[in-house]
Amino acid sequence: MDQHEQPAETAGLSSERLDTLIRALAAEPRRMIYTYLAEHDSASIEELTDVVVGWSRARGRDTATCNWDDTRTALHHRHLPVLDDADVITYDLDQQTATLASLSPSTAEVLSSITDLDTAETDHED
Repeated sequence: MDQHEQPAETAGLSSERLDTLIRALAAEPRRMIYTYLAEHDSASIEELTDVVVGWSRARGRDTATCNWDDTRTALHHRHLPVLDDADVITYDLDQQTATLASLSPSTAEVLSSITDLDTAETDHED
């Protein structure tokens, strides 16, 4: 492969879009949200809070992500808007629901690769 050729898995993504996706999933709660919505398509903020708190506890995290109220606040003010700005989800403030956005195959592949790496790392911690 020529040094200027894009790898197949990122074909069709600009470097700016790739950077946006990596930043969007840089925080563990956002990877959890994406993983959950990839399977369920849509969820309320309460449901997502339960997911993040439950998965954080299951992973042995002793952080603020294990506190339900703090997690809900962080999801509402920080994590869900970041994912929405990155066009990964649509966050409806009025309905307090998040829905997985319609993703291009290359975007879905990058996001899946990131979450797969996160899952593999978590599995090795046990």
